[in-house]
Amino acid sequence: LSGDISDKIIKTGRQFLNIPYLWGGRSTYGIDCSGLVQTIMKINGIALGRDTAVQVTEGSALNMLPEARTGDLLFFDNEEGEIVHVGILMEEGQVLHASGLVRIDPIDHQGIYNRDLKRYTHKLRVIKRII
Repeated sequence: LSGDISDKIIKTGRQFLNIPYLWGGRSTYGIDCSGLVQTIMKINGIALGRDTAVQVTEGSALNMLPEARTGDLLFFDNEEGEIVHVGILMEEGQVLHASGLVRIDPIDHQGIYNRDLKRYTHKLRVIKRII
């Protein structure tokens, strides 16, 4: 079952690619990172809180990225250690997230690597399985 729902989550997520980032947004006019994750999950029958701070408290924690699978949630912190960003793990070390726009970037144990900027933009802190 989890494989089927993972595929549906990824398929749903791809439909949001290139939508502009808008803080507090949850529509095709603009969406933020937690709104993107909440909306994709809701479409697939999974209830999640609205904000990143709530979403990070849901599901079960994983210790390392190699344990994670497609559809798991990845949370990122700022310099102060606060969780401020969330994305969905895609296949093959990729993350779907809203940063500037909805995009897919490489992910590894350090965090999200932005190919355009040629640097890491988000530091990986927590991995959660909710499906």
